This record gives sequence, C-alpha cells and structure tokens, in this order.
Amino acid sequence: MAVRSLSTVLKTLAVLDAAGRSDRPLRLVDFCRATGEARGAVYQRLVTLIEAGWLEATDDGTYRLSLRIVPYANRALDQASLGTRLADVLQQIVVETGETASLAVLEDGEAVIVQRVESRGILRSDLRVGKRLELARTALGRALVAFAQPEALAHLIELGVDLPSEEVIREVRAQGFSVSVLSGPRTVSAVASPIFDNRGHCIGAISVSGPTAGFDKDKCARAAVAAAERANSRLMGMDAE
Repeated sequence: MAVRSLSTVLKTLAVLDAAGRSDRPLRLVDFCRATGEARGAVYQRLVTLIEAGWLEATDDGTYRLSLRIVPYANRALDQASLGTRLADVLQQIVVETGETASLAVLEDGEAVIVQRVESRGILRSDLRVGKRLELARTALGRALVAFAQPEALAHLIELGVDLPSEEVIREVRAQGFSVSVLSGPRTVSAVASPIFDNRGHCIGAISVSGPTAGFDKDKCARAAVAAAERANSRLMGMDAE
C-alpha cells in the first residue's frame, strides 16, 4: 500500500526552504510570495517553525533561520562525503605544486580537515584528517570565516571564538584566498581558497601548505584558487568529466 506524504508538513518545510534560500531575513509577505500561500496559513507555519527552534522572529518584524541549523549543515557535509568527492582535486594540487593539499569545513568554532593528500617530499606539514585548526591564525580558518554566511558568523561570535581581524577578512575577500605562516618546530606556510554550493554558500575551503623554506606562495595561491573553481563546478553539477 502506497504511503502519501503529509501536505501540511511539505508546506511548512517550503516556508523553511524560503528562509534558507534568502541572504537576509524575510517578512511575512515575502514568505507568502515565495510559497504562494495565504497570510494566515503562512503565519501559522512560521509560528510552528519558531516553536520548533528552526526560525527566529526579529524585533523589526522579519524572520530568519536560527543558529540551530549550523550543526545540521555540518552533519550534511559529513554524510555527503565531501572529502571523498573532491579527493582527486586535491591530488591534482599535489602534482602541480609538490605541496600538501587539504579540504576543511567549519565546525564548532574551528576548521576541521576532512580530506588531505600529502606531498611526496621528505618535509611535510604535520596535519591529519580530523585535525582541528584555529580560525584566526590559519589560512583554512581565515578563508572559512571571510566567506561564511551571516548566521554562521553570528554563531561564531556568540561562541566567543577568536576570529581574524576585519582587515584580514577584507583582504581575503578581495583577493579570493587567504595566507598564513605558522611557527613551531617547523615554520609552515599555507594558502586557502573557499568552495561554494549551488546557492553560493561557503561550505569549505581548499588549502595548499608546506614548509616555508621553498614555499612558492604565488604558485600555490593560483593552484588553490584553480582547485576551488574545479570543486565549485563539480558541486554545482557543471563538471564535464
């Protein structure tokens, strides 16, 4: 016996989808226009989503996604096997530059490496899949913050996470990639470029890193940006391969 979907649930999710597709909070009339539904029905669905914790009402009469959505977005990336899908893109970086390539996502106030392809050189930057990196000091962290959605950035501020300065964020946005040089047992340099989903939301960043001695920043920056563009095309369904 076939089971039919619940139309009321689908209509409520359509309201949530309208909020998720917008780059700004929406008014009741905006939701009505997006869903084609009457004001009373849409308002009831907004109240339901607010009570469930998925939306918030603002002081100026608009509605926006709540921060509850952030950890679910991270889980979706994990379940989509983003690292596996882009492993060959990282491998190509290693071939082109001779340096290590990594893919990271934003999670719980840190940049988390979800895929990594090491260089074949003797000297390597010592990081592994699952490693958590600071947002303020690392190239991956800076790229993720600079291109984060407003609600994700608000969540980071709410957590009290140490973030890159406004000057650094402006620079990263202007040039399309971030740079870092970290001192330690070995000084390591890195560049990173953001990747986006089909709605233009930053969902991760790709980096090229290696020991600072011999690290060609310009070459690696070009490789990181080109790799991010290839990843974007694949994630948007435009990859011709």
